[in-house]
Amino acid sequence: MLQIRYRKIVGAIVVLWVASCALPRTMSAQPASGFREAITASDLRLAVEKLTDGDLGGRASGTRYAVAAQQYIIDEFRAIGLKPFHWNTIQSFCHQDTIVMRNIMGVVPAKNRSDKYIVVSAHYDHLGSINGKTYPGADDNASGVAALLSIARACQNMHDKGEGPDVNILFVAFDGKEFSMAGSKYFVRHLPVRSTQIVCNLNMDILGSTLVPVGMRPDYMIILGTSSLGDWAQGAIGGINRRHRYNLDLDYTFYGSRDFTRMMGELGDHYSFAGKGIPALLFTSGFHQHTYKPTDRPDIINFDVLETRTRLIFEIILSICSRTA
Repeated sequence: MLQIRYRKIVGAIVVLWVASCALPRTMSAQPASGFREAITASDLRLAVEKLTDGDLGGRASGTRYAVAAQQYIIDEFRAIGLKPFHWNTIQSFCHQDTIVMRNIMGVVPAKNRSDKYIVVSAHYDHLGSINGKTYPGADDNASGVAALLSIARACQNMHDKGEGPDVNILFVAFDGKEFSMAGSKYFVRHLPVRSTQIVCNLNMDILGSTLVPVGMRPDYMIILGTSSLGDWAQGAIGGINRRHRYNLDLDYTFYGSRDFTRMMGELGDHYSFAGKGIPALLFTSGFHQHTYKPTDRPDIINFDVLETRTRLIFEIILSICSRTA
């Protein structure tokens, strides 16, 4: 009788072990649920409103308004607890010998020693003032920077509790995107680590509106570049989207157009990474009637949908971490 019971127990253990081994590696093993809830619409709104405040004057590169935006991001990185990247928080450079630009960098270290990095990015510069009109750039790209800050906070919370991440996560707010991606180009040309140590780049640009849906629903998101990660990426992202009930309407093209998909793949800071052979993804909600207009203000942002998009991106980052470690 005891032998039969023992065999049943051993058999059950074997079944559970086999089942656990069969779980796809694309599923994140890190406990994200308690941390993603720290990403809130109210925090995202506060960041967007700060970055579009009149005191920041449209955040044109090389102006005092850009310096004010830089200081805000630096203060947020320090408040969150991010560490400098190779002893630097600011990466300064001179664009075309005339405009001083600054990338802002901060790291959430891996819970165990790792030499690998996932780079999460968003550009903070915009157009400034033209002919006396200020271009606030709420969606382009205060929305992306707000998402970056919220994800950084969630990742740092995980690190502080000893629950992640599995690889280093480097957050970079790029300057000079409106100057042909000057900031990200400089960054990848002057990496203090080997490019092979960069697992991938996840770039967020124009992330907050619901004005140009890919289908019939306003809760959508466009993700470009998944093929650079591998054949597993789209299935893994779709699985996270369904499993955690985000249920966003995801499009892995730019509105089904091959030409526009290729063009969008070459227009953002992610392309600087792709040019170095580093896998790179773009997360966006697409251009709309307010893009590059003075009407790109916080009132066009859907902060509830931005919260959902940001939480999904956070989960995707953790899934890549688990797969990479």
